[in-house]
Amino acid sequence: MNGADPVTTLYDTVKRMMGSDLELSAVKDQLDVLEQNGFPAEVVEQVYLKFQDELDSQEQMPEGYAPRLLVDWCELPRVGHQVRPEFSLICPFFNSKPELLIGVDEDLDHDPDHAMRRPQAEEIGLWTFTVPFKMTTESMDCRPGRYLIDVAISFRDVPSGCPRFFRCKIRLNVPDLAAEDGGVLEIDGDGQSMINLQGHDLKQFSKVVLKGGEDSVINLANAFGSANDDGSADQQQPKTTFEYELKIDSEKQGRLPVLCQQNQERSRLKKGAFFFEDGRRVLIFTQKRLEMGRSRNNDIVLRFLPKSEQNNADSRSISRTHFLLELTSEGIDITDKSGSGIEVNQSVVESVEKIRDFYADTTDIELGVTGSVNRSFDLEMVTFTPGRDDHPEQLEFWEEIYCELVGGRMSGLSRQSLAVGLNAIRFDRKDDLADRESYLLLTREVLIGSSNECGIVLAKHVPRPLAALRYINSSFWLEPLPGIENVQVEEAVVKPKTMVPLTPGMRVQFGDEVATFDHPRQTHLDD
Repeated sequence: MNGADPVTTLYDTVKRMMGSDLELSAVKDQLDVLEQNGFPAEVVEQVYLKFQDELDSQEQMPEGYAPRLLVDWCELPRVGHQVRPEFSLICPFFNSKPELLIGVDEDLDHDPDHAMRRPQAEEIGLWTFTVPFKMTTESMDCRPGRYLIDVAISFRDVPSGCPRFFRCKIRLNVPDLAAEDGGVLEIDGDGQSMINLQGHDLKQFSKVVLKGGEDSVINLANAFGSANDDGSADQQQPKTTFEYELKIDSEKQGRLPVLCQQNQERSRLKKGAFFFEDGRRVLIFTQKRLEMGRSRNNDIVLRFLPKSEQNNADSRSISRTHFLLELTSEGIDITDKSGSGIEVNQSVVESVEKIRDFYADTTDIELGVTGSVNRSFDLEMVTFTPGRDDHPEQLEFWEEIYCELVGGRMSGLSRQSLAVGLNAIRFDRKDDLADRESYLLLTREVLIGSSNECGIVLAKHVPRPLAALRYINSSFWLEPLPGIENVQVEEAVVKPKTMVPLTPGMRVQFGDEVATFDHPRQTHLDD
């Protein structure tokens, strides 16, 4: 499966095969066939659980509450022409402004940020918007084929028992130009034939050829439109307004978490840590600025460990505050505050190193690079970002949904991290404490597992991330991911998509590994 997560790959494949009308029994039958054809049983089981979670979470729409989507094309799309379909969203029972995500086929010329796409309130329960695009590809007439417009609609405030997420796909079928011309109708009759074309619409053909002899009879009544009382032809206009069915977006609806009902205690914290039973520790910070250096006054204290005369002597090459990391409106700034210098990716920092590309695998940071330093202190910085296909507006929508669930508001840190496309930053030591102590700046969320996409790494391999850690409303929240049944808090299994607030002293189990969530404490303070 080309290195991709086999559970996700198989899930996506089965979902495409099954279409939008999913039934758990049909899914099980399909998975049974795949297992019989060699797919690993454990992967098939996880995919089944993922479908089960998704279908169980779907809310049933009360009768009569479903929103409706009407589209007036004004003029049916023609190759090479500008198209301005006018959308009307009728939703009298939904009070909040709809959030729209409209995807016009990438092969059709369009402006994804056009102001006309924004919904306008016409009256209570009626929103309108327009989606302009051209039936061209890079200013050339588009080719025959099928084109897709994907409309995703979300509501923040919904009636009780109603889902938040809806979706519909509008397909445009562009015929071959010859077919679009209407073709040629040719009828060749014999000398005494009768050709009856009464009521047939001959205007759909570009050319009509009728042949008959002297005694032939051809009936063309109403074939080109009936005559009105004033003698003019009755021109029937083609229908241009259509209603498209809005279906519940089961994938998004299935992602909605719930709050844990067993433990609602919340601790307001700015820092936290996971202390694993094997001695590893991950210290977690939630702030825009981090100071690092030898002094205990820094957020992160950097010294050579374990303590010894040589390590103590070498630690003096690290300045009291060696550098400052700051999350800005443009990205990450690393400012040199030292007397012995910094290198970032083997390049000496003159004053400030500005990092704007977060999709690089790692960034090497070396402290103490002058000739007077016997030993440099090395760190590796890893950044964690949203998926490349994640739309910023949808990320912000989900962030606000999570905040509403816990009764809070989005923080400035969350908004800034969304603006630059960053979820978390981790610093790993490259000395004797490598893989034993790491430092995580949590700006939005981070996954917990054993793969490279996880900011909190488990020692034992697991096939996929087990949970997400989020910082919302000054509290840390743990949420097991869909299909995961082996995350426990205080020895109680937490169901997938259930958010649990973490408080100091809690015992958390990820699969076979156990950790304690607590206040942060660095290794150098243990002695």
